[in-house]
Amino acid sequence: MKLTTAIRALHPRAVFRISRGARAEVRNVFVQVEQDGIVGHGEASPNAFYGETPEDVNSKLLRAADWLRGREMREVKEIEQTWREAWPLLEPSRGAQCALDLALWDWAAKRRRITVCELALGEKPRPVASFATIGISTREELEEKIEELKTFPFIKIKMDATADIEAVRRIRARTSARLAVDANAAWGGLNVLTLARELAEIGIEFIEQPLPPSEDDCMPQLQAESPIPFLSDESCVATGDVARMAGRFWGFNIKLVKCGGLTPALEMLRLGREHGLRTMAGCMLESSALIAAGAVVAQRTEFADLDGAWLIGDDPFEGWIFSQGRLTAGDGDGLGCAPVDGLFAG
Repeated sequence: MKLTTAIRALHPRAVFRISRGARAEVRNVFVQVEQDGIVGHGEASPNAFYGETPEDVNSKLLRAADWLRGREMREVKEIEQTWREAWPLLEPSRGAQCALDLALWDWAAKRRRITVCELALGEKPRPVASFATIGISTREELEEKIEELKTFPFIKIKMDATADIEAVRRIRARTSARLAVDANAAWGGLNVLTLARELAEIGIEFIEQPLPPSEDDCMPQLQAESPIPFLSDESCVATGDVARMAGRFWGFNIKLVKCGGLTPALEMLRLGREHGLRTMAGCMLESSALIAAGAVVAQRTEFADLDGAWLIGDDPFEGWIFSQGRLTAGDGDGLGCAPVDGLFAG
C-alpha cells in the first residue's frame, strides 16, 4: 500500500463568521493510500492546543509509509489492528493517526463499493442537522451573522472570559434556532452557576467546556446545581477519558482529529452510551474529507457540530453539501467526497 501526503492552506470563507481576530488560514495535512488501483483519502487538522503542527503530522505520516507498504486491509478488524499497531510510529500525534485511519476506512469502503457509513454502521448515510457557529464578534459583525443564520435549526455561540450575555440575548431575540454556548474553557474564575442561570432564562440548551480541563474536579458540583447541562470538549480527548466524564459532564464532544480517527470515535460513541452520556460529533476547521468522516459518527450522536468545511472558502474536497444547517452526503463510495485536481501534485 503506497502512502503520499500534502500540506494545504485553507482560508476562512468569511473570517468574521468565526471570530474577531481569527487566523487568516489553517494548514491541514492530507494523505492518500493506494493499492490495487483504489485510492483512499484522509485528513488531519493539527491544533496547537494539543501540541501539533502540520509539519510534525506530515513527518510522522511519512515515517509510517514504509511500514504500511505490503500490509493487507481487507476487513474492518484489520483497519482497527493497523490503527493500534501504527501508533508507535505516529505517537504522540493523534492528528497523524486520524489522517491514516480515515484513508484506510475510505480505501476499504471503496474496495467493497459501499460508503464508509455502510462499512462502519451497516447503513447508508442520512442527512445530518448541524450547529453553525457564531464566533466572538463586534456588534456590527454579530448583526450580520444573525441575519445569515436566523433560519438555521442549530446555532452555537462562542464565548470568552468576558461572558457577554447580552450578545446571546440579541441572538435569541432574532431566531427560533436551538442554541448552545461554547465557553472554550475560558470561565475559570467566573461564577459559572450565575452564568448558567442567566443562560437558562434565555433558552440555551447546554454549555460546552466552561472550565479548563485542570478544573474538572469542580464539575460534579456545578453539574448538580446548574439548570443547564454541561458538555465536555477539551476535557475528553480520547477513549480513555470517557469513563471519567460520567458524573462530571452531561456528555462530550467527539472530534476525530483529537481522538485519532474514526476507529476510536466509534469506540467513544459506544463507551458514551455505556456510561449514559450524551454525545456530539464535532470538528475543527476542516475540509469535506474530515467532515464526511465526522458525519459517520453523527449518525449515532444526539448533536452534530460539523460546519468546518462550510467555514472555509477553498475546500479541496468535493462531495458533501452544507446548506441551511443541514449536511447531506455526496454521491460515491467511501467517504463520498473526492479531492480537487492537483491536491497531491508534486
